[in-house]
Order: sequence, then C-alpha cells, then structure tokens
Amino acid sequence: MKKSYLVLHFAVILAGFTGIFGKLISLNEGLLVWYRVFFSTIILLLVLKLFKVATNIKLKEKFDIAKIGMFITVHWVFFYASIKYSNISVGVVCYCLTSFFTAVFSPIINRQKFNLSELLLSLLTLFGIALIFHFDSSFQLGIGLGVIASAFAALYTIYNERLVKVYDSRLINYYQMLGGTIGLGILLPVYLHFFPVESIIPNWKDTAY
Repeated sequence: MKKSYLVLHFAVILAGFTGIFGKLISLNEGLLVWYRVFFSTIILLLVLKLFKVATNIKLKEKFDIAKIGMFITVHWVFFYASIKYSNISVGVVCYCLTSFFTAVFSPIINRQKFNLSELLLSLLTLFGIALIFHFDSSFQLGIGLGVIASAFAALYTIYNERLVKVYDSRLINYYQMLGGTIGLGILLPVYLHFFPVESIIPNWKDTAY
C-alpha cells in the first residue's frame, strides 16, 4: 500500500510539472506534443528491447492500439494549447473535467446505465469552471481548449481500460506513442500552415525542459 501511495504521489508531481514545462517551452502546442510522442516512442522501444517484451501481435491489433494513442495525443495538443492561451492553473483545473466526461461517455460507449452519483459529483467541477468562465472573460479561450482536452482524455481512459486487460502496458504505450507520432506527423503540415512558427527545431532550453 505504501509503495502504491508513493507511486501515486510521484505521478501527481510529474503531472503537475508537465503543465509548467509546457508553459516554459517556446514551441507551439502541435510541435511540442509531436516531439513528446516521438521521443517517447524511441524510449519505449528501448524499454521493450531491454525487458524483452513480446511484440508478436497481429497488424490489426497494433493498429487498434495505435489509433487509441491519437486520443491522448489530441488531448495533449489541446491541454498545452489551453495552458499557452491562458495559464497553467486554467489548464490543470479544466483537466479535472475528465471525470465528468468519463461519467457521460463511459455508459454510452460500454452500453451501461448512467451512475447518478458520479454524474452529480462531476457536475460540481463543471459548475466551478463555469463560474471562472463567467467572471473572467480573458480565460475563455483557454478554458474552451481545456474542456476539449479533458473530453479526449476521458475517451482515452475509457478505451485504454479495455487494452490493459489484454496487453502488456509497455507494449500499449509504445504503439500508442507510435500512433501519435505518425498521426500527428501527418496532420502537422496542415497545423503549421494555420499556426506558422519561425522554427520547427527546439532550442537547447526547450530540449532541456
């Protein structure tokens, strides 16, 4: 139990710092996320080789895992956009809406009954964010992007829950990051057309973060 609590606290710290680093990195959200999933793919491939994790699954299975990775990739794009167009607090607070969208999407996707208590508790978070949205118009764009980010995070959580029952988590993460790298890489030229940047190469400061 103690080990689980330590891992949980460590995960919370990492989750908190990802928002800070996202704000400090000068790359726009599209490039930031692409580099993130690209380097994650390389690291996870090394992890698979190091621990000799079996990768002999069917091509269709690999594709099914990889396409779920686009949910988390799109989530990150909107999450970092929320932070960059508002601030870290707005992005993190909006992330709390993931529980609300999970309570809404999960019964629909899994064809189950709605859990009224989960919906009511999640609505409290929605009410709090609505108050911020109403009283401070300067954060409206960031909040809107954050809400979309939490919706994609909920979809990722729901579909990923099915995968972890069947496959090794390291294998799942590898193909999901690979799917995100390829999928976002295909969309990136269009993205950069509408949101142009001076340089697509991260500087040393960005790389360090």
